[in-house]
Amino acid sequence: MKRLVGFALAAAFVASTFVVATPAESAKLRIGAHRALMGSFEVISHRMGYWKKEGLKYTMSHFKQGKLMRNAIIQNNLDTGTTGFSPFTTAISKGAKVTAIGVTANICGMVAIIVPAKSKAKSLKDLKGSVFANKKGTSTDFAFQFYVVPAHGLKRSDFPLLSVRTTERIAALVSGAAQAAMVGEPQGEIAREQGLIRYLEDLCKYDNTRMMHVGNPQTLKKHPDLYYRYFRGWLKAHQLLKNDPETYAKVYTKALQEVGDKAKVSTTLKVVKKLKTEVFLSDEVKKYLNDMGDKQIQLGWIKSRPDFTKSPHLDDSILRRAAKDIGFN
Repeated sequence: MKRLVGFALAAAFVASTFVVATPAESAKLRIGAHRALMGSFEVISHRMGYWKKEGLKYTMSHFKQGKLMRNAIIQNNLDTGTTGFSPFTTAISKGAKVTAIGVTANICGMVAIIVPAKSKAKSLKDLKGSVFANKKGTSTDFAFQFYVVPAHGLKRSDFPLLSVRTTERIAALVSGAAQAAMVGEPQGEIAREQGLIRYLEDLCKYDNTRMMHVGNPQTLKKHPDLYYRYFRGWLKAHQLLKNDPETYAKVYTKALQEVGDKAKVSTTLKVVKKLKTEVFLSDEVKKYLNDMGDKQIQLGWIKSRPDFTKSPHLDDSILRRAAKDIGFN
């Protein structure tokens, strides 16, 4: 029971509801931060004072899912945040107004297939027919269905889906509602250290799973300077992770602890090193989105897709200018 309580505290950090920030007319950038590990760049930028040093005026709200940030931007309730490639592709293909302004990070190493600690499964093949806990329509769901499952000679139909949020997946395994799950960090490592789950493998062998940084088209047009200041500070967080992961982990751990998570620096350090910095909208990223769109048509999620290699909905020019000006590499 104590272990479950400990995990519940960790989950609380991820599961808190978001607060809509004040309108952008005040020339304050309304920033969304993911409650999972990929949102640590915003936490570090804020707590290390990087944005303050850049003279950025902003508000920051926390979201438990990237899709919620995407929706908030579409509804003009947010100016920037992170969402999965899959929800972004779906939104653009359905005519939504949201702009990709960069890549948050490559998260393939921080998302893993997990099973209960006492499970006898050694590979995905051993789980054929088992209920799999994930969230339908997410980038991890997409990667699992199109890259992981076929690589094992299996079919998507071999794994009945229990569609639940990240914060509910460990509980689904412990209760027996699911026999396997896809979970990100830091939830996975915390549960593993508590003896609740066991890792099978991450996604890196199968897919370069990434998160998309998205912006509000209206604010991008009115206040591009806000995004420039934002990216200068945000890129410094990436640099800190690369050059001084220990400090990065200490600052992020304190943020976790302040919302009730009994996080340890050693655990946080282990998981932040799984983040891979890939921030630009490269030609490879655009081709990947085209392929993703084609596969979403097969799934019936969308009816058609744009050509992402030519789409006006992808523009990382402000990010590239900020990176050049601070010597980011």
